[in-house]
Amino acid sequence: MHSKLDDAFSRAVFFYDDSGAHPTNWSRSVCAGLAEQNFDEVPYRVPQLLEPSTLIEVAQRHAIGVDELEFFSYPMDGPVTKVKWLADMLEWAPPVQKLSLAQCLAASCRYRYANQVLTKIPYEALFPDQRVTFHLTRFAIQNRLEMTTSHQEDFTALKALLQAQRMPPSRVLDVCSQAIVWKLKGDSIDDELNKWFIDAGEKAARQIASSDAPVDLVSLSSFYRGLAMVPAARGDVATTRQYMLLAEEYADAVIRGEKGASIPAREARKTVYESKLKEMLYVARDIESARQVADELIAYDPHWSISYHEAAEIEVKDQQWQRALQRYQQAYDIGFPRVTYSQYMMGACHQQMGNFDQALAAFKDTLSLDNTNISAGVAGYGVAREHVPEQLPYFKSCIDRWHADGILPDEYRGLVQ
Repeated sequence: MHSKLDDAFSRAVFFYDDSGAHPTNWSRSVCAGLAEQNFDEVPYRVPQLLEPSTLIEVAQRHAIGVDELEFFSYPMDGPVTKVKWLADMLEWAPPVQKLSLAQCLAASCRYRYANQVLTKIPYEALFPDQRVTFHLTRFAIQNRLEMTTSHQEDFTALKALLQAQRMPPSRVLDVCSQAIVWKLKGDSIDDELNKWFIDAGEKAARQIASSDAPVDLVSLSSFYRGLAMVPAARGDVATTRQYMLLAEEYADAVIRGEKGASIPAREARKTVYESKLKEMLYVARDIESARQVADELIAYDPHWSISYHEAAEIEVKDQQWQRALQRYQQAYDIGFPRVTYSQYMMGACHQQMGNFDQALAAFKDTLSLDNTNISAGVAGYGVAREHVPEQLPYFKSCIDRWHADGILPDEYRGLVQ
């Protein structure tokens, strides 16, 4: 392993240590979640859950095996030793500590390890609120690992828990937000269950609509952000804007409060920017407003590569390929997360601009980062075949290898001859 771990993202993944260059709200959240947690209470504060490939990128960058990174097989000190100690003592840990550990592991993209821990939790020994956390955690981990596309079982159990137990309205909103968002993102639950969560969420929101408690404000903002996706999906501009204004108002209220500098408050505001950008781009179809929101988003968390991807998406939609390329280059220069995606999209932009040599170089660089990146291989094959035939053998060899390994999707089988 390389000894130099000087960026905040890597230090968060390796050590849960809030230090290093270019900190982000995500890196701070990973570290603060552990610093504030005694593992005896739920819920454990979990940041945005990134793709499992994040761990692969970090491991590759620092010359360590992904299994070594995921299961803590490397020299360590600082906060991570607390996590490692509990993981080693898992057999004797009470159920709530196992549950908190699973969330802690998921926070740093260790989803396989988190899933192993989750399977060892005796569900019958959990209290009702702990069971809510269990189902939300299992849903999140299985979703990230793509173990199933349907999460009807977990959300049906969550509905039963919310019906049978008195839960704080903010907790109800957190559950409803997840149900509504993932119904739209992945059709994870059926229509009847989704309607129940929408109704339950609206009822809970009315109960705390005038609250000034930070936990309520954050949950209200998150709920209305998720609810806005419902009218957005049917192209209802006015209702989408109505819900997004509520999301913004509650996020701004928590920012103005005494805990306005807290990570949950900042995350609430950042996610409102992200949703507003999508609203302007795809619902209102207002490119210039979307660009303005993108600038605000980047200014709010300037070292977060995904924000530059969001900004680039606007330029792709507007077919401004040079501007899109600049945004993807900025994301690539920042680094984690989604380095491979940044590299691939730089190639895609070059391809659109007719810079075929640069496009092929970018696709090759993508494959050096991820030798199973089928998108880069197929795109490179197409560009080489049409414009730079002398480079065709490289991409053809990748496709043939994937075919032999059984990972080439059926739609590309025609490229194998």
